[in-house]
Amino acid sequence: MLPEIADTHPRLLVNPKTKFQALEKVLGTSAGRALAERVVHDAEVLLKEVPVERVMQGRRLLAVSRNVLYRVNSLAMAYHLTRERRFAERAAQEMCAVAGFSDWNPSHFLDVAEITLALAVGYDWLYDMLNDEQRLKIRTAIIEKGIKPSFSGRHWWITGKNNWNQVCHAGMVAGALAVADSEPELAEKTILRAIRNLPRSMKASFSPNGAYPEGPTYWGYGTEFTVVLLALLEGAFGQDFGLSEIPGFSVTGDFVIASTAPTGELFNYADCGKRLGSSFAMHWLIHRFNRPDWFSKNERKALAREAKRRPRTLKNSQNRLLPLSLLYLRDWPETANRNLLFYSGDAAEVPIAVYRTGWKSTDAYLGVKGGSPSGPHGHMDGGSFVYEADGVRWASDLGSENYHRIESQGLALWDAGQESDRWRIFRIGPDSHNIFRIDGGPQLVKGRAEIIDFRPDRCVLDLTSLYADKAKKAVRRLELRPDRSLKVTDVLSGLKPNSRICWQLCTAAEASGAETLRLRSGGKTLAVRKNRDGRWRIVSAESLMHGFDSPNPGIRIVSFDALVPADGSLELSVEFLPGE
Repeated sequence: MLPEIADTHPRLLVNPKTKFQALEKVLGTSAGRALAERVVHDAEVLLKEVPVERVMQGRRLLAVSRNVLYRVNSLAMAYHLTRERRFAERAAQEMCAVAGFSDWNPSHFLDVAEITLALAVGYDWLYDMLNDEQRLKIRTAIIEKGIKPSFSGRHWWITGKNNWNQVCHAGMVAGALAVADSEPELAEKTILRAIRNLPRSMKASFSPNGAYPEGPTYWGYGTEFTVVLLALLEGAFGQDFGLSEIPGFSVTGDFVIASTAPTGELFNYADCGKRLGSSFAMHWLIHRFNRPDWFSKNERKALAREAKRRPRTLKNSQNRLLPLSLLYLRDWPETANRNLLFYSGDAAEVPIAVYRTGWKSTDAYLGVKGGSPSGPHGHMDGGSFVYEADGVRWASDLGSENYHRIESQGLALWDAGQESDRWRIFRIGPDSHNIFRIDGGPQLVKGRAEIIDFRPDRCVLDLTSLYADKAKKAVRRLELRPDRSLKVTDVLSGLKPNSRICWQLCTAAEASGAETLRLRSGGKTLAVRKNRDGRWRIVSAESLMHGFDSPNPGIRIVSFDALVPADGSLELSVEFLPGE
């Protein structure tokens, strides 16, 4: 049995007794005032926009769902900031239009979850501003098109371990709390289901040290909705039922700090973008765990950029949960980030290691990726790495592809089988990653790169299971030195004599040279030296891509080959020397 839910509104994300008093503190801060001005600006723009329509993109309604969530969050927050009725009326218009959709696309349940969250917040926060007809229409839609479909048929996300679990349960709990006074049994069943099943995804996502298996971009997605769910429970019940105590969650901000390199780009493994914008999740986490050091220089800059933006149109979704940050922002003191190392821990679903030589823009940075291609949003990148020095990313990862673009061309994007189309996609398969290949073959999808030694001066990975069809042992050692140079050593044994090992690097820098590779970017230079004779091969990404791939302008794949001697053993070492 759950504790009793307040029979008054609002009760979502805010304490039913204190309501929106927290906004007074936030508006007393420079960051809070700036963000509030942006939210009110967007609400003003939305007054001129027509409500969204039910327009599918392939099999998804998700673009519409996200747009609705941003619109309702912005309009509802603008109303509580200004008490101007026009914002509440426009939000009601949006919610009633969406409530009138035939359905919210339950076959792709993320779409349902985000719309349900939007209408739940709007219904709850603006309850006193809605008339009886509007309340009935929105409440009925939340129940019939949001919550009840989650109990109809089979939904793998209920017990899943990835971001679907987090997003969908958050949306359902929001809807349940909003309509709890009219559907108490359904609400309790929905909330208890989430409390039982959220630990599955939280343990997989954050344990043991806070690293997110799907990469920093999906950290932003999964963690924001995890935080929404916890904030909903705390607002309604004054507790989160121990969910925030799951190992790794209270330190997950360290992962975000570590994943942001000196250039401001992310360690963008898996289906990840290059940068992470200002995050509602981070603001809540800073507040909840009293970690002002997570309000980093990058986070401050990202928040300032968001606050200064003045979009002229809002037909597409923005940073849809950012308005909720106004409940938690403070003038946190500036603190220095001093930890130069980060390790996900042996038990992490996708092990990673991060090294840096300091916190200046010119310092060196190394991000090392373990795990399996078959992991969540996985790429064929076991043992791959990114490397920066002198403010340049020399060793790159291209990150995510456009899902709809690939799906619309008939490719099996989500099939992780060994022969799947997924591994033909340039950004996802082996062709674009900083790995070695044996006789041109791919890594084994069921294999897994394990970090077997993590120390301040080196990281060692056992890659054997990724190449088990061609090698008895494969180990990669990476050493980021105090002088900012990097050495990568691959030790292979049990190979077929005369087989060909191709060592490859993905870079956005200009490349030239034969025995020694020279990279240039922005007036900076880097020498790359190998311990084997033979020329470097330099090819443009376009020459390796298919017609279905997204463009990768300026990207080069540089590589060299080595033949395996008669004893079947080979050692390759490559050194990156900044400034040479």
